[in-house]
Amino acid sequence: MANFKSILLCAQINIKKWLVNPRIYTIFIATFAFLFYHTYALTRFAAEVGHAVTPWVFPHLFTSPVLQVFAFLIVLLFCDAPFKDHHTPFVTMRTGRKNWIIGQLIYLMLASFIFTVFTFITSIIVLLPHLQVSLEWGIVMESLANDPAIASDRVTIFFNPELLNRLSPLAAAGFGLLYFYLVTLFIGSVILCFNVLLQRTAGIVVAGILIAVSLFANYLGFFSFGYLIYYLSPISWMSISTLDWGSGQLPSLSYTLSTLVIAMVLLSIIATCVFIHKDMELKEGGL
Repeated sequence: MANFKSILLCAQINIKKWLVNPRIYTIFIATFAFLFYHTYALTRFAAEVGHAVTPWVFPHLFTSPVLQVFAFLIVLLFCDAPFKDHHTPFVTMRTGRKNWIIGQLIYLMLASFIFTVFTFITSIIVLLPHLQVSLEWGIVMESLANDPAIASDRVTIFFNPELLNRLSPLAAAGFGLLYFYLVTLFIGSVILCFNVLLQRTAGIVVAGILIAVSLFANYLGFFSFGYLIYYLSPISWMSISTLDWGSGQLPSLSYTLSTLVIAMVLLSIIATCVFIHKDMELKEGGL
């Protein structure tokens, strides 16, 4: 029987391990450094034209290949799912197998939330000192959306004019955060499920294939299959520019949300059932 206190304990243990895990520090430092690099030309352009940038860059960040960079950072975050070490057999004996594996699923949710919030806040911080607090898109984003050529090829962020026309900055940021979180959680669920179902590296391989499909979708895939390819590429949905905002050709909000939620529920059920009945062998240095 599931015990909520034991489940939270298992998730909390994983979060505390971050303090002594160099890989976690590497991921967050790399995220900050990459966003600083990716937005540098934008802040230089803003300084040249004499107008600050509003803090709503986040929904426009994840075009290829930036999307794939973040997807691989997420794989690095969850590559060791289901997060077993030499302490795990003793923790599972104390909490129970079912509570432990559910705790890992809760940890995926918490870690995905933390990484999403960190990425969003970092996307704002890197705009300093050329940042203007406003609830509007601002003249810089509107100008670049209407005519990207005014910045030549220096600005590597593509501002989708459809998003600017159809959504308010708050709405776009909200949808951007939601889909970044869900895709992050989806990648973590894929890695955990296949690592439990097959072997330690299987989840990484499957996640890598899905990321490759998202890259294919934005280039050869689109020319070969048209908009259909986006229906088969859940990683692509990290960018809300690949969703339908009125054209009727791209995947709808209802389709993408239901697909992600159903997939994650199924992956979680499979991982839980397999882990509960799977033999756990203690090996030197880990499991």
